Amino acid sequence: MGTDVERPLSTSDGQQAARARILAAGIENDLAERAWRMIEDAHHIVILAHEHPDPDALGSALGLAFTLELLGKECVVACADPVPSNYTFLPGYERAVTALPCTDFDLVIALDAGELSRYGSLYTRYQDFFDRAPILNLDHHITSAGCGRVNIIDPISAATAELLTIFLLNRGVAIGTQAAKCLLAGIITDTRSFEFDATTARTLTAGAYLVGQGAVPDDIIKPMYRLKPLEKARLWGLALQTLESAADGHVVWAAVRREMLAKSGATADMDDGLPSSLLDIDGVGIAALFKEQEDGSTKASLRAVAPYDVAKIAARFGGGGHMRAAGCTLQMGLDDAMQELVPHLVAAVE
Repeated sequence: MGTDVERPLSTSDGQQAARARILAAGIENDLAERAWRMIEDAHHIVILAHEHPDPDALGSALGLAFTLELLGKECVVACADPVPSNYTFLPGYERAVTALPCTDFDLVIALDAGELSRYGSLYTRYQDFFDRAPILNLDHHITSAGCGRVNIIDPISAATAELLTIFLLNRGVAIGTQAAKCLLAGIITDTRSFEFDATTARTLTAGAYLVGQGAVPDDIIKPMYRLKPLEKARLWGLALQTLESAADGHVVWAAVRREMLAKSGATADMDDGLPSSLLDIDGVGIAALFKEQEDGSTKASLRAVAPYDVAKIAARFGGGGHMRAAGCTLQMGLDDAMQELVPHLVAAVE
């Protein structure tokens, strides 16, 4: 038998091919083509993750960089804030930079946010460049307005990483193991291990495809949800001492003050996961974590269960996000911010 005879697809290969076909159909071909043309025409690309990054923003940026580099593109992954210490399970996390090495990029790919202001100091420091640069924007937040020449905004996707998986497969682009690990991290963390009701059959198919490409869920779930540094546990303990409730326990909130960081030895990113943990309290419909910022403002992270929509509440204060997970920043001190925002949470459940 000649060596040029094609071998039959194995069961695994066949399953992956079927998943790829299903996922590739999840985006309009014309829109995907216009976006891909911008990438094809570029050589030197900067890929942006939003400020205060989460694993979806960083995982999407790193996963896309790994993929495009296999196609001969030069990619820089940039984020206004350093990679949080508990995200070091992301392949390539060390390559993310907080300052642009130059501004001679052919293309900017802005991920997981639809407004340039969400990229924080990267945008304000290099505003002249970003205001004239060609931008491709991919995001899944329902509140996103789009900030690119081509915008792919898909609220059906549970994570930007899901959208990127669909986009790449629609273009027939191979997703390697390193990229698959990064993209799966985005999907797992934005759905809290496929728990949130944003999870769809397509989300699960995307997860299965990425696992088939070599990503291992436990490599993400364990460091994100089960392992905590002692300092993080101490910070959570201090924050939980501030826990308050209203509306017969259907609304709960807690606070993280700057002094708690010093007392616990924690870093500012170690409140990650706490808002969702508050939502696990029996009977809670909406949970909020108020975080005192260095500049005197207050960041509020909101979480909800169906049927409550915290994205609408966050939008009233200039923020946004998902129906069940959103956030905003209030230009006032922590106590004033709680007094201002909590009544809106109570009104939502009543």
